[in-house]
Amino acid sequence: MTEPNNHTLTDNQNEQTLNSLRNEIASLKFRLTKKDDRIASLDALLNTLMESHNAEVRAYEDLKDKLEDVIEMLRKRVPHSDILDYLKSKSRNQLW
Repeated sequence: MTEPNNHTLTDNQNEQTLNSLRNEIASLKFRLTKKDDRIASLDALLNTLMESHNAEVRAYEDLKDKLEDVIEMLRKRVPHSDILDYLKSKSRNQLW
């Protein structure tokens, strides 16, 4: 004679377990979606910051080049008005 199985779940318990698992899966999916959204937001912010940083680096390099040019012109005793004209023309060319 076999002993009765005391570990058999009732239909109600099975349904509760399934509902609990469905709710947990839904919660995990929601949290994952929120994290994905946050990652995308941070990625966009990082890209914006990097573009801004790169623009600042380019501006710095441009100013450094201009300063080196002006220093060289001063060494060659180029008149100040010519140096100012040079700087104005360089600024105009950057706008194009």
